[in-house]
Amino acid sequence: LSLAYYVYAEEEHPPINKDSATILGSAMSFLLIFRSSQAYARYWEGRSCVSEFFSHLRDFMMMSCIHVHGGQSTMAWISGQPTLVGTLPDDQFDQRAREFRCNLARYTIAYAVVMKLYSRIALEGYCFGRISKETKWSVDWDRLRLRQLLNEEEFRVVDDSLQIKDEGFKKSSLSALTSAFRGRHESGPPSSWPDYFEVNLERKCRMHCVILFFMRKEVMRSANDFANIVPWGVKERFAPNLTDLLAKAQKSFDMINQIILTPIALPYACLCKTLCMIWMISNPVTLDHTLGFYGSYITSALIVLALLGIDAVSTELENPFGDDDNDLDLLEHINMLETEVLEFLDLCGDNKGRRNFVWRRVPAFVAGSSVKPIARHLA
Repeated sequence: LSLAYYVYAEEEHPPINKDSATILGSAMSFLLIFRSSQAYARYWEGRSCVSEFFSHLRDFMMMSCIHVHGGQSTMAWISGQPTLVGTLPDDQFDQRAREFRCNLARYTIAYAVVMKLYSRIALEGYCFGRISKETKWSVDWDRLRLRQLLNEEEFRVVDDSLQIKDEGFKKSSLSALTSAFRGRHESGPPSSWPDYFEVNLERKCRMHCVILFFMRKEVMRSANDFANIVPWGVKERFAPNLTDLLAKAQKSFDMINQIILTPIALPYACLCKTLCMIWMISNPVTLDHTLGFYGSYITSALIVLALLGIDAVSTELENPFGDDDNDLDLLEHINMLETEVLEFLDLCGDNKGRRNFVWRRVPAFVAGSSVKPIARHLA
C-alpha cells in the first residue's frame, strides 16, 4: 500500500493532512504502551508468586524437620551430639518421626509437581474444555511423577480431580503409568491418540487442594498437645507456624491461578489490534512524499513493525505459565526443591529417611523443556 501510494503521489501530488493520522497514532500508541506495561507487570507478579510459593514450601519443610521431637536418636541430634545418632538404636518415636518427615517430604514435592501440572492444563482445559495430545502427553508424565510420590489411594483421590475424559486415564497403578513411557518416551504421543482430549468442566475440588489437605492433616496428626499424647511429634505451639506457611503457599498458588485464568480484557485487546490495523492502512496516505522513499515509507514500515512487535510481546507476557518457550521455568524450581528436601533430611540426622528416596533419570523431552537441563528427578 505504501509503495502504491508513493507512485501515485509522485505523479499527482495530492494534498497532505497529517493531523488526523497524528491524533490516531498518539491514541493507539498510548493504548499499546499501557497494554505492554500491564502485561509486563503481570509477568513479574507471576515470577514473584512462583518465588514465594517455593520459598514457603522450603521453609515449611525445613521447620518441620527441626520441630519434630522424635526419640532418643533425634534428641541426640537436637542436643548437639551428632556422633551418637548413628550409634543409638531407633525407638518407636524415632520411627514415627521419620515417617512424619518422609510423608511431608513427598507431599511437598508432590505439591510442586501439581503446580506444574496445573499450569499446563488450567487455561486450555478448565477454560476451553479440551487439551492437545501434546499437553496430554506432558500431563501423563506429571501423573507418573505423582504416582511415584504418593501411595495408590492418595494418587487415586488426586487423579480423580484432574477430570480428563479418556477411557484409559484411570490406570492409576505405577506399572500402568510407567509402561506408557517405557521404550517410547522420546517418540512423543502415540499416533492412535486423537488431536484433542475433552476435559470435564464440572466444578470439582482441584488437585492442589487435595495435596494441601494431606499436608495439613499430617501436621495436625503429629501435633503434641498439653496432655503429651504425641510425645514424638511437633509441639502444639509450633503447629500454627507450619500451617501458616502452607496458607502463604496456597495464597501464592491462588495468585498464579488468577493470572492464568484472568487474561487482559478481550475488548481492550481487540481495540488495540483494530486501531493498529486502521493506522497501518491510513498512515501511507498522510505521509509527506517529498521526504523521499526512505524518509517517508521505509521509516513508516519500521514504526509499524515496532508497534506490532509491542503487541506480540504483550501477548507473550500476559500469561507466563505453561509450556511455551517464554514461560517461566517451573521445572528448575522443582528440581532445586527436591535437592533441598533431601539436604534437610541429611541435616536433621535422618539418613534412613533420606534413603527412602531415589533419583531417577528424566526423559529428554522433559529435560529439554527446562532452561537448565535437568538430568534426574526424585521418587
